[in-house]
Amino acid sequence: MQESSRDTFKQERTVAFIVARLGSSRLPGKQFRKIGRKMLLEWLLEELRRCRQVDKIVLATSAEPENGPLLSWSDKQGISTYSYPGGVNHVTTRLRRAAEKFSAEICVLVSGDCPLIHAPAIDQLVSSLKCHPEADFVAAKPDSQGHPPALQGISVARIKTWQRADDLSDRPALKEHHFPILHQRPDLFTCHRIALQKDLYAPFHHRYSIDTWADLEFHNVVHNTLAASGSTYSLPAVVNLLRQDQSLVSINSHVHQKGVGEIDRKVLMVVDAGEKYGYGHLMRSRELALQITERLGWSVTFLVTDLEATNSLEAVGLRVLPKDKDATDRSASLPMYNGKNPVELLGLSAPGNTAWLASYDLVILDLNCQNNLPPGWRQRLPESSRVVIIDRLDDWTREADLVIIPGVTGQVPDSQSADGKPEILAGRDYVILRREISRLTDRKIPKNIDLLTYLHHEWQRDIIKKFSAATDLTVHIIEGQRPDFHYLMARSRVFLSGFGVSFYEALALGTYPVTWAFSAAHCRDARCFYRQTGLREIVVPTDAKQDELSRVINQALVEKTGQVIEDGTSNIVRKINSLLKQPCA
Repeated sequence: MQESSRDTFKQERTVAFIVARLGSSRLPGKQFRKIGRKMLLEWLLEELRRCRQVDKIVLATSAEPENGPLLSWSDKQGISTYSYPGGVNHVTTRLRRAAEKFSAEICVLVSGDCPLIHAPAIDQLVSSLKCHPEADFVAAKPDSQGHPPALQGISVARIKTWQRADDLSDRPALKEHHFPILHQRPDLFTCHRIALQKDLYAPFHHRYSIDTWADLEFHNVVHNTLAASGSTYSLPAVVNLLRQDQSLVSINSHVHQKGVGEIDRKVLMVVDAGEKYGYGHLMRSRELALQITERLGWSVTFLVTDLEATNSLEAVGLRVLPKDKDATDRSASLPMYNGKNPVELLGLSAPGNTAWLASYDLVILDLNCQNNLPPGWRQRLPESSRVVIIDRLDDWTREADLVIIPGVTGQVPDSQSADGKPEILAGRDYVILRREISRLTDRKIPKNIDLLTYLHHEWQRDIIKKFSAATDLTVHIIEGQRPDFHYLMARSRVFLSGFGVSFYEALALGTYPVTWAFSAAHCRDARCFYRQTGLREIVVPTDAKQDELSRVINQALVEKTGQVIEDGTSNIVRKINSLLKQPCA
């Protein structure tokens, strides 16, 4: 029997159900994120409409208020919707009810976070199921060499199969996924397996769903690479591209695929972020949060009080607690900020309501040196919460479970408290390099900027401007946050700033870091950095004038870094994962 003709087998009504919610724990609103110039859902729907074997398309979501934009989008696209009024994690029941409402006989499950579906392959799967009435569902099999199919986020089954599978999904872990019981109980369901077209197979497995920011980055890179060569963004084209350049898979190969029944952890990251504390600290915290999300599958929520920091975090899909008492967050309801700093809002510096913190398994504090907590602050946290502190070694930090110094300047004490807490990690292995920096380390970018400066004080910038006017050197002065900071750093020979996170980024990119110290303590940290990295110490005195500055810059221009600095964020993430596996004291 020919499976390619609709006239040779029973005409079973086939409905495709796009499964989508906007409340993703790892990348909220991902369905409306863009790949190239189109939203994820637009790519998916465009391809789904090419299917000849699909009679109707339905978006199946949950009846949460936040999913309203999905319903509006579906209405504009002219496709039907189904809003399930039950539990948001009852995915199998949601799909079953949708299939029953729209009288589907053959059901095509389309994951709303997988843009690279392929219409001809879907048609082939549907046609095959129609030709095999004895089968409950159909699936693609490996090719003759055992290579896995690249088609993901698609499954095709009969409605009776969905109904029986939902009845048998009697545990939350089975209900919240896409009918895992079909594969867990092969004795109860009959599967017919077929081979897909050859260009949908690759000699390696790679995930194409979009669950994290790294996944979205992967899709945009392959889209832009294909567009530059005149190719279309499609599953066969992407598979062929990855055959030619397997290095592209490293963009999101570290992303953890959450399994059935896996424990969902929630993290609260409290950060002093803003101009006074420095852009580098915000980027450091952002990178750590992204890698916790990507490598462990945990959701991370930030508590910050700076609008620019909030926008930067939300731009990469990280959650930020609401600023207004009327805003809604499932885990907490906070008062209005009223100019308070994050520690005050957290409720640990003075008696206050900390009950809302019970929903978080882990609290990470990245605070500036002006924010200290009083003795006994840990007692205001729930007993089950673990605490990690970034880049602080003070008396109050001894109440934490783990202190991480992401660099070489941490003065780790010779002895710890009697119970061995907190554990302290410090050194090169724990340097946090944001991905924008790491991805430039292997590129040969011309050094066409002699001096890049990032200075907080206006009087410092005035001196640099006078220096720039009096020299033939190419000088670039950064004021405020710059999204292209990483690229400017890669192009620079010398970087002048107060000592901080960016010095490690400079080393990673072969740029010589020069310190313009703020204070004696600041100067001590900088000198420790030069000593531990083996660099020649170049520190500009706090009250330096233009002549002295000129001498120091010219000295730095002839120096070479000769250093290799790699991102150690994955080491921190592994330690955090290990920490949460330990029983509470």
